[in-house]
Amino acid sequence: MLRMRKVSDGNRSRFEIIAEILRRLRKPTCRTNIMSHCNMNTAQSGQYLNFLTSINLIRVDAVSRKVTYQRTEAGREFLKLFNKMVLLLDPSISPVSLIACM
Repeated sequence: MLRMRKVSDGNRSRFEIIAEILRRLRKPTCRTNIMSHCNMNTAQSGQYLNFLTSINLIRVDAVSRKVTYQRTEAGREFLKLFNKMVLLLDPSISPVSLIACM
């Protein structure tokens, strides 16, 4: 996972959390895996996953009683633009490390 120097007070911004979720969703992933990887609790993950679904950055797939989440094309585009913004703000980050996260 990409580690960025914090420009803020140490807490993750909403955009950083969204990008982290989208990075995790390279392939269909269950909610528990997202919660664990992104260090969120049930309530937080529910809010973010519902929000990302409502703005079409992710989609929900329910196959054989298992719910998984997957990035949409709009989610990939968001992540691509977010990574460009990170490079502009912190040139010490290698572009190769950003591409590996996509």
